[in-house]
Amino acid sequence: MAQARLRLNPHLSRAALRQRYRKCKDAKEARRWHALWLMSEGASTQEAAAAVGFASSWVRRCATRYNQGGPEGVRDGHCQRPGGGRRRLTAKQEEHLRHALEREPPGGGLWSGPKVAAWIAAKTAKRTHPQLGWVYLRRLGRSGQVPRRAHQSAATAKERRAFQKS
Repeated sequence: MAQARLRLNPHLSRAALRQRYRKCKDAKEARRWHALWLMSEGASTQEAAAAVGFASSWVRRCATRYNQGGPEGVRDGHCQRPGGGRRRLTAKQEEHLRHALEREPPGGGLWSGPKVAAWIAAKTAKRTHPQLGWVYLRRLGRSGQVPRRAHQSAATAKERRAFQKS
């Protein structure tokens, strides 16, 4: 079953949409204006998406935002919340993490993203994705610690014989 063609509300004329597309300095926003201009010229969401390199669902979403919010709805939503959502840890908890990173992690070994994420989950009682651990390691000027591999010549003669191919 084919979807009904999405119509744009007449917030701006076709010429104004084209001008916004041509004059826009932000590449991502320019592609959204381009898709809207193509739709105002009669292109379907699929045709506009193919022309600008977006998924048709994203063009439909941009057009819906334009219809509801007018020209302001086309702007990038990241401008309102740069860097994403709120931080998971408060400043005090972040300081506790900084001190915890100076010690050995629970369970031994070295600090890694998943271990930091587990620490955060334990402190905040919220489910935490392992990537968040890496984010906080980088935010605190650290990196994931991985033990350095030993050179093969560091192995004893007995260890070399154990790994020798027969």
